[in-house]
Amino acid sequence: MSMSHNNSSIRYIAYVRKSEERKERQELSHPAQIVEIKQRFSDLNIIKWMEPESKSAFTPGRPIFNQMLDMIERGEADGIIAWHPNRIARNEYDAARVTYDLRGPLKDLKFCSYNFDNSPEGIMMLQMVMNQSQYESSKQGKDVRRGMTQKASTGERPGVVPIGYMKAPVLNDQGGIIRNKDKIVTKTVDDPERIEQVKRMWQMLLSGLYTPRQIRKIANEEWSFILKRTAKTGGGPIGLSSLYRLFNNPFYAGYIRHNGELYEGGHNPIISLKDYDYAQTILGKRGKPRTGVNGYAYTGLIKCGECGCSIVGKTNQKFVKREGKMVAYIHYFCTRKSDKRPCNQSVYTSVDDMEKQIDAELAKYTILPEFRDLAVEILNRSHKAEMVDRAKTYATQQVRRKQVQEQLDGLVDMRTRNLLDDDEEYISQHTRLKAELARVDEGLRSTETRAESWLELTERAFDFATYARAHFQEGDLLTKRDILMTLGENFLLKDKKLTLQQSEWLVPIGKYYPAIEAEYLRRVGTNQKASPKVKEEALVSVSESWRARRDSNPRHSA
Repeated sequence: MSMSHNNSSIRYIAYVRKSEERKERQELSHPAQIVEIKQRFSDLNIIKWMEPESKSAFTPGRPIFNQMLDMIERGEADGIIAWHPNRIARNEYDAARVTYDLRGPLKDLKFCSYNFDNSPEGIMMLQMVMNQSQYESSKQGKDVRRGMTQKASTGERPGVVPIGYMKAPVLNDQGGIIRNKDKIVTKTVDDPERIEQVKRMWQMLLSGLYTPRQIRKIANEEWSFILKRTAKTGGGPIGLSSLYRLFNNPFYAGYIRHNGELYEGGHNPIISLKDYDYAQTILGKRGKPRTGVNGYAYTGLIKCGECGCSIVGKTNQKFVKREGKMVAYIHYFCTRKSDKRPCNQSVYTSVDDMEKQIDAELAKYTILPEFRDLAVEILNRSHKAEMVDRAKTYATQQVRRKQVQEQLDGLVDMRTRNLLDDDEEYISQHTRLKAELARVDEGLRSTETRAESWLELTERAFDFATYARAHFQEGDLLTKRDILMTLGENFLLKDKKLTLQQSEWLVPIGKYYPAIEAEYLRRVGTNQKASPKVKEEALVSVSESWRARRDSNPRHSA
């Protein structure tokens, strides 16, 4: 390499830039670049090492790069050493500044993987190399954007999925992980730890009875909601801005927003598009809750049993002669906005009929105050059975995790000792084992969550079973809605009939309590003035006989 300057008199600055671009991750890391520069140019006068720059060279504005050229233009240094010209510039502005300075204060450039001659021909070749780097970056960015658009058009969201969802590997018929050009193919699935809580957030917003700020407070303080931890964020309670982004995201209605366009997603939606549009109307009102005589406690909570659309409330005014005034009547009906399924549910259900059905359902799980302790015992038995089952599951999961970790460690050891030369085979096995380890860890976390949920439910169950019906009959809109949400899920209204799937922790009460109460009342009789001693003896007798019956019949253990 011919030079027009004495190398010993030139003061060099060593510039190292880290790369965040996937293609460049195969190039030398910045520690390796430093070692290479020191070895190759040990005889040069390097007066300063610039801190590794992490900002991309694809756009102007790198602070360390600009500081380096400012030093050269002030005469504090004369040359630059770097790994390759693409470390210096990948955009026209920075490339022009470097080549312009080569005609003045910048006397020389040194590269580990490129030979530069400070001559008109050398500068021209340098410009061509930097232009090629700029072209490759632009093309790569365009290809990435095209790939992301293609991914969105096929129903899969590019990048990180919103709260309540997660990415999972796609498996083939043999249970193996499917890959595309050595990349694991993934699909969006429900996050089992958060999806139900996210559904409740949407239900609360759509009811019009809660502001986003109130929803956030309930989620963080009452539900102990925690965001999924990632490499950079997560692991803490949900913030208000995150909650607003959640409510503004059409992803929850089954659509992917990408580059200003909506694509139909392949994931499970939480709400309908109609509900999403309605939510934007609510948010447009600055989150003001719709309370008062026209509040609809069950809007956004119940779906049509025929078409799956939302059941909403409506107020009709009617003049009642005998009372001499206008009276408001609240009815619930199906919006019938589905484009996929026809709906013939044109009937209206009055709020009184709706609440009579809810009251009848609550009656199935309402216990006498005398049986509060017995209800706790029943649920504790369920909890003990759950603990036994959980302990077995947890132990099996721990054994499986140990096996997978040992396989992974063995694979790495074989690679380290050069016993495994096939790179493709190593990458394939390593990726498969890492994915398996992630699935086992997810199962362990799910098992731990089951234990926490059972403890919480046990503490709350007897209070709900004793007082929920009375509170429902006397409570306001928020109370009634909360009680219904605690009672169960999957609420459907069809032909004026409300159906639901009761909460899991209520099943033992509905299954075993009626027989207990009937036996107790038979022993006490219809005498409401029975002494506390008589009631206590009857309760103890019934409890013991019931316990003996349950213990002798393991199939009925909760």
